Amino acid sequence: MEKSEEQLPLFIIESIKRCEKLGMDRDAIPQPYNISGQQLSETLFEFRKLFDVLDFFANQLLQMIEGLPFILMITDENCILLDILGDAEIKGAMEAVGIKPGSSFAEKRVGTNSIDLALRLNQPMQVIGNQHYQPYLHGNACYSVPFTFESNGTKKGTISISTFLDYQSPLLLAMLNSVVNSIEREIQLRESNTRLNILNQVVIESSKNGIIELDKTGKITEINTIAENMTGWEKGILVDETIPLGSQIKDILSGNDLTDREMWITNEKNSKKTVALVDGIPLYNELGQLTAAFCQIKDVTERYHIQERLNYLAFHDDLTGLPNRRSFQQKLIDSLERLKIEKGNLSLFLLDLDRFKFINDTLGHEKGDWLLVEISNRLRDFLPNHAELFRMGGDEFTILLNDFQDMDEVTSIASGIIELFKQSFVIENYEFQMSSSIGVSIYQDGEKDTIPLIRRADTAMYRAKENGKNNFVLYEANMEHRYFEKLMFQQELTYAMEMNHLELYYQPQVCLYTQEIIGLEALIRWNHPKFGLIMPGDIIPLAEELGIANLLGEFVLQKACQQLTEWKRRGLPPIKIAINLSPQDFLSHAIVEKVQDALAQYDIDPKLLELEITESMAMEVSNAISIMEELNQLGVQIAIDDFGKGFSSLSYLKNFPIHRLKIDRSFVNDILIDPNDAKIITGIIHLAQTLDLEVIAEGVETKEQADFLNDLKCDEVQGYFYGKPVPVAEIEELVFQNNK
Repeated sequence: MEKSEEQLPLFIIESIKRCEKLGMDRDAIPQPYNISGQQLSETLFEFRKLFDVLDFFANQLLQMIEGLPFILMITDENCILLDILGDAEIKGAMEAVGIKPGSSFAEKRVGTNSIDLALRLNQPMQVIGNQHYQPYLHGNACYSVPFTFESNGTKKGTISISTFLDYQSPLLLAMLNSVVNSIEREIQLRESNTRLNILNQVVIESSKNGIIELDKTGKITEINTIAENMTGWEKGILVDETIPLGSQIKDILSGNDLTDREMWITNEKNSKKTVALVDGIPLYNELGQLTAAFCQIKDVTERYHIQERLNYLAFHDDLTGLPNRRSFQQKLIDSLERLKIEKGNLSLFLLDLDRFKFINDTLGHEKGDWLLVEISNRLRDFLPNHAELFRMGGDEFTILLNDFQDMDEVTSIASGIIELFKQSFVIENYEFQMSSSIGVSIYQDGEKDTIPLIRRADTAMYRAKENGKNNFVLYEANMEHRYFEKLMFQQELTYAMEMNHLELYYQPQVCLYTQEIIGLEALIRWNHPKFGLIMPGDIIPLAEELGIANLLGEFVLQKACQQLTEWKRRGLPPIKIAINLSPQDFLSHAIVEKVQDALAQYDIDPKLLELEITESMAMEVSNAISIMEELNQLGVQIAIDDFGKGFSSLSYLKNFPIHRLKIDRSFVNDILIDPNDAKIITGIIHLAQTLDLEVIAEGVETKEQADFLNDLKCDEVQGYFYGKPVPVAEIEELVFQNNK
């Protein structure tokens, strides 16, 4: 050998070892092994599909390597040579050593060769020069590619190129591989076409989609039950090209593919309608002539209705079914566009429910939702046809009154809405009155933008609230300054937080048993340069209205933690600080991250921070339980503020990780004169003791109230009797001198 074993590919080394194990003489020219003529004829008959297409592709290959001396050999899966094409000189040399159709190229017969290896390893192979076992083949380069031409993979063989060593090239194997792939595809295509009638019914009837096959005239040759149910068509009919599906089929028969074309299909027998995705392809014979069409129909009616529902929800309120804010914005834009080219008018009503938050917090969100639906129904039934009602979200509605007759009609509708709310609402055993505040603005000729019209209605609505609610106000030009005043107030409040013009006052919380101050409640104050000291009752509603309650809550949290750190730095005894969370703070998982960051930033003991939430906030069970559990894991204290005032539930007391109940001041005020208030407080204290919770009563203003609560075993108290909310300097003096 000219090359050592280490230089040969592994598959060649393994083949040589097999040959040596068989005792094959490397130097002898092997005697050819030929099958009988009968066996060769039978094999050629089995491979007739191959030879039907081989001539075309063999000629292509011959043209690709024209001028090179080579032969093309075809073998079956047993390495039996079936045919030889190509260079006459090489064919003659092969015949001289007895190699002809019927000869075997099995490794055990002729030694290492590309044909046997391609079948054995089922991959394209090349054997070059001295890689052959016998020296008489060392002057050849052979390339073989295995193929399969039965769908079940049972019929296999190889197509090979053999040339002289001087003409070896890896490109020959690449070209041969490409040709073999083409031959396989063509054979499989022909096989598919010949078996189509056999498999057709199985495929058609087992499909989950409608299947229709047609000849080139448009006559249905096959149709499954699903397609029949959708179209009402039957086998043998000529498709009507004037209907939508028939028109698409005509297009397919013109040679065009159809992909995912959505359309309505009407059953011609029962008129049932189906939304379907239609796919179709033209079918061609071996000569490239269009002979038929295949059409698949997928029923997507359910998906279509789901999409329609999603589109509906995008522009409608899910609770009331009314058009929503997005729909309102688009409708208002369209109305203004219309008024640019048509004569007409437009009025905008902005309606806000009075006291809805109180009712929602007191009775729960389920009953609040019922109330919104009832109000929507009343308004819908009351308004004229040329008025459009929208729910903007929460307790806010808008009405677009198109082409009203005169201002008397506008005021009549606004008055009618006010009267509409005077009818009592009854929810289960609860009967109560509702009212609304309405702001009305009128379209001004040439107005192009929606914002001024909305802003004027908003300004008028707030004027209605300022006037005592339960009324409507038509916008007037002199109201504009109020809008800008409100805008300036928002900017001032934001600026006050940024510049630390807001500060925390602290009110002491006292242990009744020891009379020591054991905690503080942090309460926000705003030293306004114009209006003086502004209390929480004015700051917090404004922040909620302006959408900056979260910023205000974060400011209080940061300030309280900063103060705890300052006292720790000065070596003062640790003391707990309680802060109030707004609904926007609490019902967002961001509060957990904010508290965690503040604890880490200021390095304080979590037990020194108490978060107060109201009962109504706790009743949002889906969010509250997970948020409180996360806060509890941080180690902070959780208290229920204003307990007894809202919609109390024993279930959340039992299930939520709370530490303290805070009795609302409304019960403490008359505790000495109203037996019912005394009974309620007694019940709350007993309940808390049973659940191992601490109790603090707020609003304690007299010694008698404090003594009464002490007799009831109330743990802690808070109120003016023990101290008003004061700035930090004063609370330091009070707390640390008192405890000392």
